[in-house]
Amino acid sequence: MNEASGLSRRTLLAGVGAAATAAVLPVSTASAAPAAVPSREETYRAVVVGSGFGGSVAALRLARAGIRTLVLERGRWWNSQPHDNTFPRFFHPDRRVSWLEPTPVMPTSPPAVFQPYTGLVERVRGLGLSVLCGAGVGGGSLHYEGISLQPSEELFTRVMPSSVDYDEMAAVYYPRVAAMLGYSPIPDDVLNHTRYTSSRQFLADAALAGGQPVRVGQPMDWDVVRAELRGELPPWSAHGDVLYGVNNGARHSTDKTYLSQALATGLVTIAPLHVVSDITTGTGRRYVLHCRHIDTDGAVRENVTVETDALFLNAGSANTSRLLVRARGTGALPDLPPDVGHHWGNNGDRLYLRTNPLRPTLPRQGGPSPVAMLDWDAATGPVTLFHTPASFETETFSAYVVGMGIPEGHGKFVYDPITDNAQLIWPPTADLNVEAALAAATLRMTLTSGGVFAPGNAADPTTFHPLGGAVIGPVCDPHGRVHDNPGLYVTDSALIPGSTACCNPSWTITALAERCLDHITTHDIGTTI
Repeated sequence: MNEASGLSRRTLLAGVGAAATAAVLPVSTASAAPAAVPSREETYRAVVVGSGFGGSVAALRLARAGIRTLVLERGRWWNSQPHDNTFPRFFHPDRRVSWLEPTPVMPTSPPAVFQPYTGLVERVRGLGLSVLCGAGVGGGSLHYEGISLQPSEELFTRVMPSSVDYDEMAAVYYPRVAAMLGYSPIPDDVLNHTRYTSSRQFLADAALAGGQPVRVGQPMDWDVVRAELRGELPPWSAHGDVLYGVNNGARHSTDKTYLSQALATGLVTIAPLHVVSDITTGTGRRYVLHCRHIDTDGAVRENVTVETDALFLNAGSANTSRLLVRARGTGALPDLPPDVGHHWGNNGDRLYLRTNPLRPTLPRQGGPSPVAMLDWDAATGPVTLFHTPASFETETFSAYVVGMGIPEGHGKFVYDPITDNAQLIWPPTADLNVEAALAAATLRMTLTSGGVFAPGNAADPTTFHPLGGAVIGPVCDPHGRVHDNPGLYVTDSALIPGSTACCNPSWTITALAERCLDHITTHDIGTTI
């Protein structure tokens, strides 16, 4: 099928959710049981796999450059609006919380059993560590904590390749992303509300512990939070129930910002519930993607083949790595660099629970996470601690803290021919330096207020912040072009070697994607694309 022949159907796909998507795609009319799964072919000038931070940037910037682009997203549209309950509650999990699993995959979640569904969070199980990945139109921007921090130049240059200039990032790309996603710190009146008691306590403790207390940027409409605090809207953010997404439409996620603008160009089609399983090569230098178009229960409705001249992988570090490692391992893309899957890290993630029975922290702590302690000059190593408010339903005298740093070691994804899949291998010593530094910082903070602290996920090591697997230098050039594979690009978290310098990765990922797309749209259109 040529591009023009599928245009009407794809235009319909762009602005609708999963149910409407199903209505406009062909279905088998065979009466035999079981019915054969129908097939469909598409051709696009550019294809983006994934719609999170990097994928949303790629979609918008390609469209602004005049390139008709298809975005393949495995998850569904969510479309949070005021007075809604689009996203589930943490302490009352239902089938919306997990990607095609019968139980919750989040650490510390209450138990539940449900029918598998194309929910918000996938768990990629590795040897030594599990990775939590977003699913849905908007990717990880739907359910992340929203914490937005820019690294210092010193720490940035410690972890990033020298070909990425910090001054350029600080002058051009970090500010561009901040404006696009509407970052702003928590306002005084919100922070001073009773619901945010635990956040004020954290700031006081951080100062007494000798760290630098800060209010972090958040992609939030704080007027929505104010309306919740006044009782005019259901209290989702105001009660800290944000781990699976921010209801009432309060978050500036990428579906409402980058992707909304991309769709407005008329050149972008978003295909939700399309799971990419394989990447091969076709005639000439074209790439061929083999996809399953599924329903929200995971059943395959169509097999879809898409050909493209330019393929932008933005499935997130874990899934971009898995696609590439498998393609190299099977010989589907034999010229991929040997370091595909390597230089992978967890950003030093750790979770702690601080408890002091003499100091109430209140139930339903206001969120999303608004405050942090920067401890970047600590003798034990640079780290950052964040308070992550929880929607506890009773007084627990407790508060969660998430920490991150710069791991000294790395893990890797390797191809397993027995399972025909890519497996994460995470050495237990890879981030011991960060674990020691975070424990020291958390102890200092705890001593200022009394009480105790304990690891929150020691029995279930996980990361929310996977980075690496197709890094700049060994795998890609400084702008995301995969070496020796013209037309193949990586513009997501897989570019970054394991750490974003004691900061949550989202801002740096998005800024780096903007930098890549500026160069690609200036130099590759009319040649590679």
